[in-house]
Amino acid sequence: MTSRQDLPLKTDIAARFVPKIVALMVYLGTLSFVFTLFLIESTFSWEKQLKTHLSIEIPTFPGTSPDALEGRVVEMLSKTPGVQTAQPVSQSEMKSLFQSIFGQEVNPDIMSLPIVIDVSLNGQEKVDPETLIALLKNISPYIHLVDHRIWQAQVFRVIQTTVIIASVITLLILCAALTITTFATRTSLLIHRQVIEVLSLIGAPSSYIAKQFQFNALKQGFIASSFGSLFAFFTFFGMATLLEKAELFSIAQSVFFFDSLFVFFLIPLLTSLSMMISARWAVMRELRP
Repeated sequence: MTSRQDLPLKTDIAARFVPKIVALMVYLGTLSFVFTLFLIESTFSWEKQLKTHLSIEIPTFPGTSPDALEGRVVEMLSKTPGVQTAQPVSQSEMKSLFQSIFGQEVNPDIMSLPIVIDVSLNGQEKVDPETLIALLKNISPYIHLVDHRIWQAQVFRVIQTTVIIASVITLLILCAALTITTFATRTSLLIHRQVIEVLSLIGAPSSYIAKQFQFNALKQGFIASSFGSLFAFFTFFGMATLLEKAELFSIAQSVFFFDSLFVFFLIPLLTSLSMMISARWAVMRELRP
């Protein structure tokens, strides 16, 4: 591709406003795309950490034998098809849990803490909660079962919807940038129409004229998208630092943060190449006989 410019494309009106708009769109699109990747990565990590599908709560009353009830429930669960593990939560963990809820020290002698059994399913055989509740009620009518799969599925659907919306926004931003490139190229064709006619009269083929526009679009797109991607990186790094200080996410120390750096480097290349192809397509379409 030649770097010689027979057309004064750097001085027309398109050269003044296209880079600014492309930089802004790359900034927004990059943030949206990285946010989408973060949601996908967080969803996979969250699913791997979800090991408790059901929780069984056994209230303890004076005159009852909690250990006997716990043993009967665990034995029944071990014989239930589809149940992988049934792990009772230790009383020390229960004490810490109630302490975090009430904000003060909990005395087990005064407050009778319930017995909680975390149940994980193997996913190979379907477990009917109603049938399981009926079996548990035969052991004690006060046993309560909590199905975590309901809210887990709701959260997963919300994350999926958010990922789809963010992906659509990213795609729309990319399409808008390419559309602006196409219209800016057509505007430049009208502005330099007389020069293009002279070049055509002296034997310059359409491909030669298209190279003038595509090289200019490649250069403008790379510079503008580099600025947009750089500002997006600073924004992302600032948000990651704030979230880490708030102890919400450790993005800056995670593998995802370093993987996302590849996106910030790749976006300017893809954007500039897309703008180059869009400019060439627009020129060849207008100049074809």
